[in-house]
Amino acid sequence: MSERAALGVVERLRALGHEAYFAGGCVRDRLLGRAASDVDVATSARPEEVRRAFKRTIPVGIQFGIVIVLHERDRVEVATFRVDGDYQDGRRPTSVQFTSAEEDARRRDFTVNGLFWDPLEDRVLDFVGGVDDITRGLIRAIGDPQARFDEDRLRILRAPRFAAALGFQLDPATAAAARARAGEVRVISPERIHAELVKMLDKPTRARGAALCRELGLFEAVLPEATLDPPRAERALASLPPDAPRELAWAALLHPAGPAASEAALRRLRASNQERELVTALVAALPAAQGLAERSLAEQKRLLRRPEWELVPELLRATELAGEGDLEPYRYLRLRQAAYAADHGPAGLRAAPLLRGGDLQGAGLAPGPHFSRLLAAAEEAQLLGRVRTREEALALALDLAPG
Repeated sequence: MSERAALGVVERLRALGHEAYFAGGCVRDRLLGRAASDVDVATSARPEEVRRAFKRTIPVGIQFGIVIVLHERDRVEVATFRVDGDYQDGRRPTSVQFTSAEEDARRRDFTVNGLFWDPLEDRVLDFVGGVDDITRGLIRAIGDPQARFDEDRLRILRAPRFAAALGFQLDPATAAAARARAGEVRVISPERIHAELVKMLDKPTRARGAALCRELGLFEAVLPEATLDPPRAERALASLPPDAPRELAWAALLHPAGPAASEAALRRLRASNQERELVTALVAALPAAQGLAERSLAEQKRLLRRPEWELVPELLRATELAGEGDLEPYRYLRLRQAAYAADHGPAGLRAAPLLRGGDLQGAGLAPGPHFSRLLAAAEEAQLLGRVRTREEALALALDLAPG
């Protein structure tokens, strides 16, 4: 959502006599000189007053005082100042009570996220010491960290993520409370845990995030597969490109556990099928990538044609740097990729198979288990450059056909 749209919402609410400010992470990012991806508005206006103030609204969380305002072709989340009632599931309050800006700030998670900014008067409202903590580079729970973690156990996992992403340190009391209660993160749904870990792995600071999670005992609680060789996994994460896709980051984190354990971990965390399958394929490809030079030309090409091998070189480089630092397998893989990619003929990596099952049937062969053997032989001959046309491939298959 744009800052311009959020400013328009603030101006409208203020014109109607309500308090209204930018709130939360966008204020923190502004003070740090960073661009904010989302700009939320907090206000004294009740949800029904917000809905009357704008023509188009969506009451997405009206029981918690949250309304989406559709303004200037954008969506702005508007939340009424509130304090939360009791938390019974470690995730959400059973009730809320609408209140003042100061009390709203004090119910938030960390001081750096408890700030308001008045865009009309260009001033920060800080009731929790967030500005000082930004200056000191500190992630500190608002008030009693035990109480903040009682309210939402996911905050235990968010603390190291924020510290890593911002390059901050964890406040000792906040870190101690998180470490003591790391096991309680298990009450959070796998989907929320997965989403939080993805936010950590999507950042260039992913290696420090993983180290903090390990130090706090969080991986033991929610991702034991990442505890088999943490130093190696963290070095691999640190060696990835800053913009590495999340599947590559997952593979670097989980590769010491092997493909089966990686697949089980992502299945438990309710990762999408696509994400789980790609990560598993990447981890499974590592041994073949390390020993690629020992394989035949056809085997090399067959591997390099697989879609996951677009990412395998960066994973191989990262994991080799995390170990003994022998980059010869990585260099060989890159050279082979370049050499094979230069061949745009039928033996090239991107060339479609010359022969398919329908061709065999059209030649009078009855379908059966031998089809896969014949097609594999034709593909190998194609990859080796021994056959270059459909007719040549079919002739080879017919020579090998039984009877």
